[in-house]
Amino acid sequence: MKHRAVLEEAIGETRAAIYEGRRLVELHLERESQKSVPQSGDVYLARITSLEPSLNGAFVDLGGANSGFLSFTNNQAMPKVTEGQLLEVTVLRPPLGGKEATLRYSKSADSGKPGPVTKIDLKTRLSNRFRGIKFDEATVSIMDEVSERQIALKGGGAVTFDQTQALLAIDVDKGQGKTALDVSLVAAELISKQLRLRNLGGLVVIDFPNLRQTRQRNQLFKAVERAFEGDPAIVKVAPLSRFGCVELTRSLDYPALDSILNDRFGEPTAETKSLRALRQLVKEALDNKGAQFTLSVSEEIKDWLEAKPIDWESDLKDRIGPRYTIASHSRNGFSVQADR
Repeated sequence: MKHRAVLEEAIGETRAAIYEGRRLVELHLERESQKSVPQSGDVYLARITSLEPSLNGAFVDLGGANSGFLSFTNNQAMPKVTEGQLLEVTVLRPPLGGKEATLRYSKSADSGKPGPVTKIDLKTRLSNRFRGIKFDEATVSIMDEVSERQIALKGGGAVTFDQTQALLAIDVDKGQGKTALDVSLVAAELISKQLRLRNLGGLVVIDFPNLRQTRQRNQLFKAVERAFEGDPAIVKVAPLSRFGCVELTRSLDYPALDSILNDRFGEPTAETKSLRALRQLVKEALDNKGAQFTLSVSEEIKDWLEAKPIDWESDLKDRIGPRYTIASHSRNGFSVQADR
């Protein structure tokens, strides 16, 4: 299958939409504020802080506030190590869900300070993920629309996603849909697409409408398995439970889109709101090159901009020049006005 990526270099973030043929299958987001966080493919100099025989691995210091776990199971070429030893490691999976980054041994090191050796960008990461992928540059606006908690099903019914600390719970509501089986089959296809599109996974429990007939239960189970066949992640599906639930696991090797865009209550973070405001200002300024603009923002956005966690001002002036002012208002959100 041929893959194509549409990249957008916006202020403070790089967005990517991945297509298989004409079908959108994945969305990726890399934030400038998270550049210090280990990401898949990065190479680090690491110091072993503790050996954990019960886990058949070791915890390591990656420099700064970053740490990782190095499993010995899949690193047979690694020499016997001791606490305090330096190693060069490659990040297999970034820190997700409160867990350390997952690492692979590269080679031993004699000296140095724990920290990054090689950091790769999103484009390189995608090239490693999809061999032969083609790249285009354009806006990726759909990213602001795909983190809904509830999605309506074609033909009736709805699917609701609830992320908890332990698992992702998905409820399939029959609503005014046709039959429980029909709704469940449509939901299985949508769920598989949404999990890949937003990179949701870990332990997933799907509560389908109750199916009493063994034939229908088997049909749904096979439909769920088929729905995940094209997913590059490792997906393992368990048969329906007696209560009509399907449990599955989906491996994660990059952060979920929802976890970057939103807080734990599913609301956009101050960073997300601020970068959206700047992105809209740039769009309107480029569409009206002779105008001056006022970006009016909420106190939450104003506070984030004034804290300057990234150098957004330099980037903004490089894109549109000094023809803008930023004002605050008491309302939520933001607005952009051209000063005629």
